[in-house]
Amino acid sequence: MDARVRCMVVLTAVLSMAASHRTANFLVSSDDPLLARQVAEEAERYRHQLAISWLGQELPRWQDICPIQVAAGNRLGAGGQTSFTFEEGRPGHWQMFVQGSRQRILDSVLPHEITHTIFASHFGRPLPRWADEGASTTVEHISERRKQHHLLVQFLTSDRGIPFHRMYRIKEYPQDVRPLYAQGYSLARYLVSHGGRRRFVDYLETGMEGGDWDLATRQHYGLSNLSQLQLAWNSWVQRGCPSPEKTLPLDPLVRQASAKIPATRSAADASGWRRRNSPLLVPASPSRLPLAIRP
Repeated sequence: MDARVRCMVVLTAVLSMAASHRTANFLVSSDDPLLARQVAEEAERYRHQLAISWLGQELPRWQDICPIQVAAGNRLGAGGQTSFTFEEGRPGHWQMFVQGSRQRILDSVLPHEITHTIFASHFGRPLPRWADEGASTTVEHISERRKQHHLLVQFLTSDRGIPFHRMYRIKEYPQDVRPLYAQGYSLARYLVSHGGRRRFVDYLETGMEGGDWDLATRQHYGLSNLSQLQLAWNSWVQRGCPSPEKTLPLDPLVRQASAKIPATRSAADASGWRRRNSPLLVPASPSRLPLAIRP
């Protein structure tokens, strides 16, 4: 789920006295029999509902059962990890670990990890990291999504933003992974709010098929290239990320930067002004570096 959890994933081996509950696609182990049942039932529900939401149809039953290990505790940070392999475009050898409070496991960690399995089943190969983690974060509880939004603002104002031309090429988790999560979530949320989940999936299919993300961006979102997408996203972030879903409060740093943009300038002049002066901008290309961000 987040880098904050990767070091915690190893804290619990399979509990020797764990209870288990099996459904059509999942085998859940927990030291709490009731929680094992809840996680298994919710995993099936999320798998059904999120597949329809993202793909427009249910997934067929997996050939391999997906084991889920659960470590629940109010002092455990919310997080999880899902691993699998691809064989001829089919994922298998599933392994999933979830941890956190009972509430966060059920309303955030589990839907996040299940979304990974839905994408793996649909695409049959790894997704760009920003898209896989970003889209999976959009289905978490609003409290977890707010955390990512506030982290995004911190990263974009402290020289840790990732230019899109680099972010789209990231295939492995970088050492400084938290900006990738926050920025990936924000971009996924932006794209979903401007066309829905089905269009987002179609966009990934087009971009992954030919590797031409400028073409995919043009075809599905009407923007000429990734640089234009980045400028549009930057503007959206500065406006407080408005969307049909519940809008996050406008962070004071975002409000301050946004208020400096002259409303009467032309689009071309305004975008140039933002590149020179806004600390919130990630550079659209190596030749256009704002003061606060480096590629």
